[in-house]
Amino acid sequence: MNENWRRLKPTDVAKWINFGGVNGKWTYSPDQPVGMAALQTEGVAHLWNVLSRNPVALLADEVGMGKTFEALGVAALLWRRKPDAKILVIAPNRDICAHWQREFSAFTRDIYLKADGFVKAKNDGKPVPSFGVHYRLPELTEAIEQRSEHDAPAQFYITTIHALSGLVDSSNEPTDKTAAARRAARGLHRRIMAASDGAGFDLMIVDEAHYFRNRRGGSQRVAAAEEFFGKPEKPIAQRTLLLTATPSHTRLDDVASILGYFLHRSALEEKTVNELMRKYALRRFRRMEGLGISYTKHQYRREIATPCQFGDSPQDEMFFALYQKLLIKREVVNEEKRRALYGYLEGFESAGHAEGAQAETQGGAEELEDERSKDFRAAADTKLLQDMSSDFRRLFGTAPDHPKYDGIVKICAPQNLFEMSQERHLHEDKHLVFVRRIPSVRELTKRINERYDDLLAQHIADALGWDEETYRRWKGSNWSREAFNEIARSGDSRDPDSDDDPIDEAEGAGESADEHDYLRSRIADLFVTKKASDGRPPARPTDCSRFSLSLRKTTSIFAMLLEPASDYQTGAYPWYYHFIQGGKQRMDFAKAAQMLRMEAWSKFPRETLDNLRPHDADQRDYDEPLETIWSVVFHHLPESEKATLCRWATASPRIAENFANYLKAGFLFASPVIVELYGWHATFDKGLSGDEKHTNVQRRYRKFVDYVRQRIESSLLLKYFTSALTTFEQLCTKIIDHEVDAWDKGWRTLTTLSSPAWYASGESSHRQHLILGFNSPFYPNTLIATSVFQEGVNLHLQCRKVHHYGIAWTPGDNEQRVGRVDRLFGKVNSLLREHGPSEGALEINYPYLKDSFDEDQIGSFIERKYEVEEKMDRCEQGAFDKEIRLMRSGWEAYLRTPTQNETLSDPYPAAFTKD
Repeated sequence: MNENWRRLKPTDVAKWINFGGVNGKWTYSPDQPVGMAALQTEGVAHLWNVLSRNPVALLADEVGMGKTFEALGVAALLWRRKPDAKILVIAPNRDICAHWQREFSAFTRDIYLKADGFVKAKNDGKPVPSFGVHYRLPELTEAIEQRSEHDAPAQFYITTIHALSGLVDSSNEPTDKTAAARRAARGLHRRIMAASDGAGFDLMIVDEAHYFRNRRGGSQRVAAAEEFFGKPEKPIAQRTLLLTATPSHTRLDDVASILGYFLHRSALEEKTVNELMRKYALRRFRRMEGLGISYTKHQYRREIATPCQFGDSPQDEMFFALYQKLLIKREVVNEEKRRALYGYLEGFESAGHAEGAQAETQGGAEELEDERSKDFRAAADTKLLQDMSSDFRRLFGTAPDHPKYDGIVKICAPQNLFEMSQERHLHEDKHLVFVRRIPSVRELTKRINERYDDLLAQHIADALGWDEETYRRWKGSNWSREAFNEIARSGDSRDPDSDDDPIDEAEGAGESADEHDYLRSRIADLFVTKKASDGRPPARPTDCSRFSLSLRKTTSIFAMLLEPASDYQTGAYPWYYHFIQGGKQRMDFAKAAQMLRMEAWSKFPRETLDNLRPHDADQRDYDEPLETIWSVVFHHLPESEKATLCRWATASPRIAENFANYLKAGFLFASPVIVELYGWHATFDKGLSGDEKHTNVQRRYRKFVDYVRQRIESSLLLKYFTSALTTFEQLCTKIIDHEVDAWDKGWRTLTTLSSPAWYASGESSHRQHLILGFNSPFYPNTLIATSVFQEGVNLHLQCRKVHHYGIAWTPGDNEQRVGRVDRLFGKVNSLLREHGPSEGALEINYPYLKDSFDEDQIGSFIERKYEVEEKMDRCEQGAFDKEIRLMRSGWEAYLRTPTQNETLSDPYPAAFTKD
């Protein structure tokens, strides 16, 4: 046995790693009730012991159990015993590489107990091992070869699975790309072994290892992996830890195929899945803590099937009937067989930009090699549907209704957006929708945003006192800026408190147009300050954009509304800046407020403070101290959230300042709060007399704050403030690369998320933005995704609802989708802690077109998924039968509902023997 891999017990792991948190009271004891922290501690010890006996171990715990932390636990203990250990992580894509970086920092800070100088630095508690991310294998190889002797001894490298698929430049078009990939990978293997004196890596961690299950597929990835990983007698890594929640993904021999890269054939021959799992693997069921009980997934999941029907729309039924007729007439059914029928059932794109579908799927080679990961981009019926929907729009002036689209829109868009009661929670507005066909992501995005626009526009019209006819006239213009200005007659009116100073670019002046602007919220566009572009003059401002500008311009007193309290709790402000500019008297309110807050911080850089003060400005006292909305909100916060603000205010004002920037960006750009604020101001302004509108601006500001005070208790603003405060630290440390106390960092990402619904497919350029927004209480409320968000993405902080608009190819894919929100320390987990499973903390919805082929498809999938789930849980699933049976009744009985009689035991638990 290698001396570095001497056996461990869970108590040995607990001396260095506390999965309950370094500041928590939890300690490991083998006699305590089973909980996640104990499972993770035992998992690290078990995996370590498997690796002490074998070159490979498989961590196959269920989705959302913290496999990344367990793997990092193994890595940390190896660095303890071998400080110069070289460790490589291979993750599917760049987003998941970034996730590993965040988790490594969080593990070192929150889980690893002692600043030992091996894993955790003694001076600042940060990770000791130097790590680099290299998205291409040649870059990784060069980094290893060029490593300086002055670098830290421990080495941590991260690369992508896609790097194995991208070894051969597609533009070169070699005769045999598979052979070329083998040669390239073999050369890189040799160079790395030579640079490490033949030792290679001490440990390799392969995330989402099921990507390597198809050994017979003939793909470049498989060919490159076989050469890069090396033969069992000369491997690239002395030990390999494989991570996947679904090792038996589609075939019974998947487990053997994955392990086969690292074991001699004799170790696999005539071995059953059960035997392989018992020797090399660890698989436990996820437990969620709630009300003193640990729940498995079947105890809190509720599956729902939502039937969608045509209703009373003869022209839409006619559209469907004509579509079916043309399918047969044009022999599409004969050409595409079953898949041809998916087209209408999944939906269609009713307006433009369909040509972008192919472009959005480029670059995901490692995903597109797998049938289950192919986003259904186009079929023989695609052009037929586009032509028919275009003809329908010309005839009837609108896109044809689609029962399934309409059903999901009705579910995802709230009925009463601005009526906040104690029973209605913001997280109920968060929906994760999975589709198969790329046009569906755009069409659903457009339709859900249109539904939200109806609600937002009605609120604005009511606040402005418009009658029904005026409202319909505006709606007929598709909520255009021009029509709004014409109706409001506000094009030339100016707020008496405003001036012509342009907004500081750092505060966000608007959005850039792109090819998908037709999908965005039209109401959000009213609040955008449009700049000149491409030689065109800036768009005419609206009353909405002027109001938004007044909340952002530091020279407007209304910018004080969203400033934090002077003490981050209830404190008011006594003074502002006054100065002369261009011969005019000017005032700066927000910069004065920031100066006052920061002067209270100890050891704050003087030069930074000096930059806040306008040139030759002096201080002027307010008539009486000025409140912000924070002091109004503070009195309505739950006690736990008040305590959080008090803690920040006294011990970490930088966190409070960072939170203030986050909150302001979310309120102004990425939530309906800006519409609520505008509605309040419009109603308030209507109630003022002519003299009051032109009175002292301080007095008018205070009157508005008093007006808001009467409405804050049942407001969206209070709900968003509370929800943002509850999850802010977790968002910064677990979801994005953002220091929680980065007070001087803006949140410009949120300024790009102005639409209630958005989508992720192919190589969407804003994936990290979408992940941030969806995990915040802000937009997008509905995230529509193809398979690109099926694995390795955390979307769980605010969401408890998953919709399978287009069903997954297999139960394993289905489970991966649900696992995006069914994770520890997310919304599902917090609901279990507060209420237990009750009616189901996690909702999983399957919408379908009733009395159609779609119902047969859903029913067949649900029935067979139910039948294979127990085998899948034990990694003994064989090939999944995709046959679609004609069955219009009885399948609903197979939908899962929360049960209290769950007696599942872990299929392959951690075990510790005396030998």
